[in-house]
Amino acid sequence: MDLILFGIMVAGLFFFLIAYLIQKTTPSQGRRLFSSNSAAIEVNKRRHNIISEQFSKRLNSIMGFAKDPVKAKELKKKLMLAGCYGSRAFSRFLFFKLTSPLAAIIIGIPLSLNLNVGLIMKPVFLYLLLAFGFYLPNLVLNHKISARQKKISEGLPDALDLLVVCVEAGLGLNAAMKRVADDLKMNNPVLSLEFNMLNLEILAGLDREQALRNLAERTGVEELSTLCAILIQADRFGTSIAQALRVQSDTMRTNRRQRLEELAARTPVKLVFPLILFIFPALVVVILGPAVIQVAESMAKK
Repeated sequence: MDLILFGIMVAGLFFFLIAYLIQKTTPSQGRRLFSSNSAAIEVNKRRHNIISEQFSKRLNSIMGFAKDPVKAKELKKKLMLAGCYGSRAFSRFLFFKLTSPLAAIIIGIPLSLNLNVGLIMKPVFLYLLLAFGFYLPNLVLNHKISARQKKISEGLPDALDLLVVCVEAGLGLNAAMKRVADDLKMNNPVLSLEFNMLNLEILAGLDREQALRNLAERTGVEELSTLCAILIQADRFGTSIAQALRVQSDTMRTNRRQRLEELAARTPVKLVFPLILFIFPALVVVILGPAVIQVAESMAKK
């Protein structure tokens, strides 16, 4: 037990040291440069950005992404789908991926020493922990992507109904999306954030068509991509946006109902294995148990 606590303490100190080194933006001379005036703050930010870029380049070279830009682009797209839009999200994920196996080994060594198994199984246990630590960042990232896309899919029908009401009330599409984003801030903050980013891109001067394409690319949700395509077509050909939104709302509501009916139809099939494995053996024991006991007692008397 002492070795386990020691391993956890060492892992915690390791992460604390690495985090401190990352947050340490400038040396002592640079820290003296920091003051309350805006010029010093700007210089400090530039130094921080330079050090962050150098740290990101070193991580890219260590993890092999510098030689494989296609793989780096795929990872950045996954981070975008997970909602990690910051400029440092890529380097932070690489840092997590680099330190996770090390932390698993640091914690696993004292654990393996306390295991009452053979000498062959202890290295196997360490290898399993190393593999778990290596794949843990990818598992966390994929889980975050799935949870985020599920949250967007669940809130999209209600958001589309609100959008139809706002457009039919006379609001423009941009103003309607801003209103829907404000209304969804409490119930669905993920979808609200995406609509707000869409409005910010349009306010920054980006074309609405490109902003809608960026929205579809950021989320990766099929229903939202279809909605963006419909809005692009309606905007391009000058058709009624309210009518297009109403048709898409009815279609999405029908698809959701069919999806729920499909899940309900799968329920009896999914219940077969729990019934066979857990309920039927208990019923057999309850029904045949007394008879087996009586037969055993009668055989013992003979």
